[in-house]
Amino acid sequence: MKFKKRINLMSLILIISLLLISTGVIAQEFPVTITDSLDNEFTLEEKPTKIISLSPNMTEVLFAVGAGENVVGVTNFADYPQEATEVEIIGSITEPNIEKIITMEPDVVIASSVNKMETIERLRELNVKVAGFSANSVDMAIENIKTVSKLTGNQEKGEEIVTEMYIKIGEMTNLVEDHLENNKKRKVFYEIWNDPLYTAGKNNFIDDLVNMAGGINIGRLAEGQWPQYNLEKLLIEDPEVYISTPHSADREVSKEKIKNRAQYQSISAIKNDRVYVIDQDILNRASPRLVKGLALMTKAIFPELTEEVNEIMN
Repeated sequence: MKFKKRINLMSLILIISLLLISTGVIAQEFPVTITDSLDNEFTLEEKPTKIISLSPNMTEVLFAVGAGENVVGVTNFADYPQEATEVEIIGSITEPNIEKIITMEPDVVIASSVNKMETIERLRELNVKVAGFSANSVDMAIENIKTVSKLTGNQEKGEEIVTEMYIKIGEMTNLVEDHLENNKKRKVFYEIWNDPLYTAGKNNFIDDLVNMAGGINIGRLAEGQWPQYNLEKLLIEDPEVYISTPHSADREVSKEKIKNRAQYQSISAIKNDRVYVIDQDILNRASPRLVKGLALMTKAIFPELTEEVNEIMN
């Protein structure tokens, strides 16, 4: 079910979720069987006490649902929340130390789409239980939070987080839809990397965020989820809003550096001072913080809604 259609059932969903949370009806029992994003079904007989996370976004999810005390290993760049920086590093996102993982004897390893399939396959060959998650939309990201909370014995906390996310996302998307009754959508370009130029294409949650925030993601015109984008095409499409992150180049990117790019001077976003540099971890990680990402995206596309968005987020 698409998110917008589900918003029509928001009141019923929220009432049921809140009642379940408040009355303790959501009972967490083991064994637990889940199906991950790779259509792999497996069962955990007992609540996992030793969990390894192979990506920063899944580390955020684990800590958010209350499983942080059971996380014994993370990859580099796992810097949120602060407690995650105190967990032992088992390698990089692309090259985790398989031998070290085996030695730590985890009950389950949590992976995401940023990890290599050969890493997941190798761990499974060594009889390690690996749950792999991908998020091609906001819907999928939220569903992953629910699944991880169930898998780790924290279903009640997961339902609480998801309910709060539904509330805020629903309020923001309704705000945007009301605004679009008298205003047109604005063309947006999201810069992932500067040279060569890469962007967010279709079928990913960033594209979903842009759409929810009332934007038209011109990156959808390119082929693939994370395509290289032609500068000539960028000039032709002429985005009204240009969004980047501080780390979209070898050296830190800034609003002024983007505005001063020689070939960019004819772009509407540059001429109208509609360039925004946003924390990449908030926008690029499919975690509970994607709600904040939606808020930042909405304020970038429609600055006139800033006050209303801030009220929703407070």
